[in-house]
Amino acid sequence: MRKILIPAAVVVLVGAVVAMLLLDRNSDAPQYQTARAARHDLRLVVNTNGIIEPVDRSEVYAPVDGVVAGIPVTEGARIARGQTLVELESAETRTALADARTALLEARRQAERVETGPPAEEITVVEASIAEAALALERTQKDLAVEEGLLARGAVTRASVEALARERDRLRLRIEGLERQRRDLAHRYSAQEKEWERAKVQELARQVEYLERQIGMESVRAPREGVLFALEVKPGAHVARGQLLARINQPGRVRLRAYVDEPDLGRIAEGQPARIEWDGLAGRHWNGAVEKPAEQVVDLDNRTVGYVLCSIEGEPKELIPNLNVKVEITTERKPGALTVPRSAVFSLDGKRAVLVLEGPKAVVRTVLPGLVTAEEIEILEGVREGEVVVTNPLDLNPGRPAS
Repeated sequence: MRKILIPAAVVVLVGAVVAMLLLDRNSDAPQYQTARAARHDLRLVVNTNGIIEPVDRSEVYAPVDGVVAGIPVTEGARIARGQTLVELESAETRTALADARTALLEARRQAERVETGPPAEEITVVEASIAEAALALERTQKDLAVEEGLLARGAVTRASVEALARERDRLRLRIEGLERQRRDLAHRYSAQEKEWERAKVQELARQVEYLERQIGMESVRAPREGVLFALEVKPGAHVARGQLLARINQPGRVRLRAYVDEPDLGRIAEGQPARIEWDGLAGRHWNGAVEKPAEQVVDLDNRTVGYVLCSIEGEPKELIPNLNVKVEITTERKPGALTVPRSAVFSLDGKRAVLVLEGPKAVVRTVLPGLVTAEEIEILEGVREGEVVVTNPLDLNPGRPAS
């Protein structure tokens, strides 16, 4: 029998093909990715953004209607208490003050007439008329007495006597009328009328005083020291009483208004720690705490958020009002929690499970999860510290990922 010689090159080629087939078959075997269950501090956080706003903000309003005549300060300037912020001119108030002063002057003159009574000259004229009539009455009465004696002796006629009697009666009536006139002059104004005139003077005096104060308030001054945060008016603008003119705040006295999305609001509570970062100072952060959870939700751009107010430790002068910042609020913290990667946990028949390596095999175990973060899940039951779990169980198709 003749031997068949196989060239060495053919042997090498066949060996390479066999090796490739073996490698290809082995590539179908499960390739485990693993991690070890370990204990460390676990935190649940809400990451969002917010805006810096002043805590002690004073708002300055226009005390009178008027026109902005001047603004001797600029936004961002440091302001002293009592410093002039805005100069107003109120033409209506000035006109009203002039009218009120004129009315007060006339009221005082009238009140003086009422208090002192009629002029002395008027009373003197009446009293002189009374004296004149009394003197005429005295002469008439004497003449009448003489005439009555002569009539008794038949020396005069009765008509002469009756004429003197009528003159006497006329003079008496005149004197009575003049005396009533004198009494009326003395009591021309009653106590009630005098009180009314005094009240009128007092009311007009208060009105003048009020308008003078209004004129004095045309120079609008700062109620406190601080930084002029915002000016809301410009020179020449018409303003109404009560209109906002300016805002003043204290440097460093700021807080954070965080915009927390609606689904996360239920996790926010007072006192939770907050970490604040600003892109303008990369690498730095400021600490704070939730001061007031949201009380309502509002639409913000394309989001539905609640305003969560957070205090900021210290008085960071770098964080000025209206800065947009990032914030991380820690809603829950658990030290020494036993955790595995979130990718290691999946759902199997309605239960949470993991694959644990026991020797060369991966064994399915149901677990009781605890806190869940974006990357880790706390394991309360089912896995011991140090055990190795498979982090790519979906590649082995044992179930579906855990939510």
